[in-house]
Amino acid sequence: MTTSTASVALPPASAATSAPARLPLRSLLILSLGVLVTVTAESLPAGLMPEMSADLGVSPMQIGLLISIWALTVIVTSIPLAKTVSRVDRRLVVGVSLGVFALATLATALAPSYGFAFAMRIASAMAHGVFWAVVIVYASALLAPSHLGRGLALVTAGGTAATVAGLPAATLLAQGLGWRAAFAVLGAIALILGVVVMRGMPRYVPEPASASARAAGFWRDPSLPALIAFGASAILIAVAQFASFTYIRPYLDVSASVDSAWVAGVLFAYGIAGMGGVVAAGFLADRFPRSSLVVILIAFALAFTMLTLAAGVLAVVIGALLVWGFAIGALFPLLQTTLMRIATERTRTLASAGIVVLFNVGIAAGPWLGGVVGGETSPTVTTAVSAAAMVVAALFGALGVVLAGRRLAAARD
Repeated sequence: MTTSTASVALPPASAATSAPARLPLRSLLILSLGVLVTVTAESLPAGLMPEMSADLGVSPMQIGLLISIWALTVIVTSIPLAKTVSRVDRRLVVGVSLGVFALATLATALAPSYGFAFAMRIASAMAHGVFWAVVIVYASALLAPSHLGRGLALVTAGGTAATVAGLPAATLLAQGLGWRAAFAVLGAIALILGVVVMRGMPRYVPEPASASARAAGFWRDPSLPALIAFGASAILIAVAQFASFTYIRPYLDVSASVDSAWVAGVLFAYGIAGMGGVVAAGFLADRFPRSSLVVILIAFALAFTMLTLAAGVLAVVIGALLVWGFAIGALFPLLQTTLMRIATERTRTLASAGIVVLFNVGIAAGPWLGGVVGGETSPTVTTAVSAAAMVVAALFGALGVVLAGRRLAAARD
């Protein structure tokens, strides 16, 4: 099921400059930093819960709702807003969304009340949703087909770096200078990035659908069957991930009996494995763009299975956590690269926005599901549910790969 890079190319796009033969490292790093900042802000209240709760005079649960409302806002607004700006220069969309995100985050730092902070989280999440809906499409337009996997891996690495470094760094800053300082720093960085994008990044205006494509109707677009299969896989991946990861501490404490002094180190190793997965994805996506996605999905399912069946064997648990971390790090860039290769100009923004929406559905549903099946008291039941979900996700992913192969073969004929 492998596909050589030379035989796969993105559909043509209307841009001021064609995709360069060399990797546009500066532009990709700017976009990756944007991803790092926005993803860090997404989960920031979790790391600042005691400080925010005391300062705003609300319960920790209400601070937790600042994360829930973010996910809900992204789910509801991302696709409609992405459709609204579908014909606008992607440079402007990325720059303005970062600017709006920055202003809302800075306003959160100055919030006089919980209600005001809540409203600013909604504004930040709307900007975050638009940014994520177009950043992958924009990055793809800046890349030659032979660099697509490496380029998108670099951009999405910002999300993994947010978990490994961004959130811990922001938490340390809040402990030293207060929670408002953490939001202020993130807002300031996002504002600078927005200005840099607006002033120094290339233009890219999506090309309208051809007359024949419009006549055929949206639901007859040749990329839709594969996109739907990958979308079904994505939501199951997200549910599996967040059902188990939300209760990783109870798993390590109750099921694996890991000494509390070692928990931070184990989770750090998980994060480092995730960064390794991102690096590997850049290589795999350009050389084995579809078969590697299926292999990663299978590895994901095996990791949850190992965590379920061998919870009492420390070496197996650590090995499974490393496989899990590697898989989640590699998965998103591999999936995004596949989507960008198979989507038409008509469906590319929908594909990018849709994956964000589906992952946020998983973020919302996963912790609930994990809790229902016994996340705190019977964590191995949760990992078993995650394993089952990942098996089904792998089947949908394999179906998507087959449909993607047909779509690309038809495009070459």
